Amino acid sequence: MDLRKLQYFSRVAESESFREAAERANVAQSALSRHVGALENELGVSLFERHARGICLTPEGVRLKERADRILREVEETKAELTATDTSPCGIVTLGASATSSRLLYARLAEAAVKRYPRIDLNMTEGASYFLLEGLDTGRIDIAVMVDPEPRAYFYTEPLVTEKVYLVSAAGQADSPAPSCSVKDLKHRPLVLFSRPSGSRALLESTAASSGISLNVRFEAASPDVIKDFVRRGLGYGVMPHSSIFGDITKGELVATEMEGIELTRTFIHRTDRPESPAVNAIAGLVRKEFTALREEGVFGSS
Repeated sequence: MDLRKLQYFSRVAESESFREAAERANVAQSALSRHVGALENELGVSLFERHARGICLTPEGVRLKERADRILREVEETKAELTATDTSPCGIVTLGASATSSRLLYARLAEAAVKRYPRIDLNMTEGASYFLLEGLDTGRIDIAVMVDPEPRAYFYTEPLVTEKVYLVSAAGQADSPAPSCSVKDLKHRPLVLFSRPSGSRALLESTAASSGISLNVRFEAASPDVIKDFVRRGLGYGVMPHSSIFGDITKGELVATEMEGIELTRTFIHRTDRPESPAVNAIAGLVRKEFTALREEGVFGSS
């Protein structure tokens, strides 16, 4: 099995089209098809299901795609390290985070990484908890920032910040509780919550269940900005961490009431059963630094 076959296979899998993959690779479609066919013959399995509307990966193809991405990435990292002309970290690092964490972190982290570590290729992805955990398990993600992650024996976890959760209502909305409330005050309120699976929603539902409270969820959304738009229009109450509403409270657009007994912790995670990478360690250091700066700026409120 040679690298070129894996590269062509990976491009086809990502494009879901032999024609598009051939254009991206700047090779003839017939040549690319031969390489993929030769790989299937070598492995003795079909990697793609071919049908009138296009192609998709078979279960065997899905498994190979995960391995191929890891192999190709390690090859590129090795090339970068061997051809390095100075001692600054180099290589590819993939960081994963939840929607609320990526919104806070990614732009400022990318800016810092470009200035401090120009030879690190930083990839950033966003997703729910299960997506990030799966990425860490398969090696597709090097490090992640999550809310209260599930423990794993081979995970190193480091709390970055703990922040309070608030019941959020539109400015001027009637029946806005103050100055604080409990999960019991949510019982009859129409709620606009983060879509499942979400770390902050799981925390809220667990707290409500332990108090015997059934939540009245009217709308769901993955984006904190969408949730806030619903709340501004009076369509329900949000339950959100301080960092998601920090600017809106300052502008007076939303009213936030502290929820008693509910706090979420944003946690840094990486695997301990893989070789250390100077590039990964460098980005991890920047993640810690940026969260410290965010905390000092008051983004997370007072915990």
